[in-house]
Amino acid sequence: PGNGPPGNEPPGNEPPGNGPLGDGDGGTPLGFHTQGPSGAPATGDTEPAGGSRHRLVATVAVGAVVVLAAIGLFAVTRPDPPPPTTTTTTTEATTTTETTISQDVVVAAARQPTIQVTSTPPVSWASEPSAIRYGPPPPPSSAEAIAAAGDAPVPLPNDDYPIDGRRTTPVGWIFANPTSLDNPFVMMVTERRGDHLQVQVPVRPNGTVGYVRADEVDLTTISQRLELSLSERRLRFYDADVVVADTEVVIGKDATRTPTGRFYVTDQVPQDNPSGSFGPLALATSAYSEQMDEFDGGAPVIAFHGTNQPELIGSQASNGCVRMPNDVVTLIGDRLRIGARVDITA
Repeated sequence: PGNGPPGNEPPGNEPPGNGPLGDGDGGTPLGFHTQGPSGAPATGDTEPAGGSRHRLVATVAVGAVVVLAAIGLFAVTRPDPPPPTTTTTTTEATTTTETTISQDVVVAAARQPTIQVTSTPPVSWASEPSAIRYGPPPPPSSAEAIAAAGDAPVPLPNDDYPIDGRRTTPVGWIFANPTSLDNPFVMMVTERRGDHLQVQVPVRPNGTVGYVRADEVDLTTISQRLELSLSERRLRFYDADVVVADTEVVIGKDATRTPTGRFYVTDQVPQDNPSGSFGPLALATSAYSEQMDEFDGGAPVIAFHGTNQPELIGSQASNGCVRMPNDVVTLIGDRLRIGARVDITA
């Protein structure tokens, strides 16, 4: 068996794989299996024709902690005035955090075989006097729009369905390093305050952030980015301000849309069969399909990859992944670094 793609290609065209990470494009696994509570691969129906959403077989248990603050107001009537007392009032200074904006994209690479990322900031986060926010403002996120409409998909991974190399913990997530696709595990840094980093993590909802200590990772600045316009069906690959590649692509159908927002490249997956539906290379991203919870036994990860149907380039025909000419994905793969920013606009 070879390296299966990160995605969702049409069944029957995909090369053999490591089992799915599924890519939102048609179902050949990238290597990220979803697993049931016992650790066995999760079972589920194949995505019906037309791409309508189905839910995971098991009931999803998503832990949430709600903190309630109660303020009591008491009126006390005393028959006689109290004896004189000396009162000392202490006023706590309000910390104002000064934020610096950096256009750099900073990537955090895990140093150890696993890394714990917390879903809530450390206690010191709000009181840090200075912060650095990385990257230009992100494009509008389809995840936020879906959540606002009350139709958000279940989180992935979750307590009942871990994904190879990605699982939940009581305080957040643990990620394996290297990944299940044998790439270094990286996260995109969005902000730094003191000794802690806010990072985007490869989980659903898309764009989710967590927190790690800066001394648990190695930081690198990356000047490359992929910019995809869904309305134009066009992908551009930049190295600094130089356009290295500019191509039409295949994007997701209406029923299985390509999500919008800011993501990053998590893995490069060379294909054993360059004539297969993923072409010679698949670039897995931190994005997940927002219409599918599973595809062919794998997590519905969005990938950028080649194709064996070049006649579809420029159309809206995939299950969410982005297909491009094979020579273009090869060119991009030769230069692209893991962790590069991916901006997808409507």
